[in-house]
Amino acid sequence: MSDYNGWKNYETWLVGLWFSDSYNEYFLEQFRDGDLTQPVTGDDVREYVESWVDETTPESGFVADLVNGAMREVDWRELANHVEDLLKYEMENVA
Repeated sequence: MSDYNGWKNYETWLVGLWFSDSYNEYFLEQFRDGDLTQPVTGDDVREYVESWVDETTPESGFVADLVNGAMREVDWRELANHVEDLLKYEMENVA
């Protein structure tokens, strides 16, 4: 089900908008180096994004509460599926 610019919700779309270039490149690099031995999971994408969020967001307070609330709404599996599609394309077209 998608209802926000083709994505499940606003929060998922927003994470994809702001982070997909960087996490796609990160997972592509791992794939090309042979370090990616398992499919990319929603947890993998969440951990990648959360590492940036943890460095840039206050630990507590209003902004932290807003960010944490939004992060709970993200469909991490949907984002990971897009990474997996990119990796499949890479496998099929780079030989």
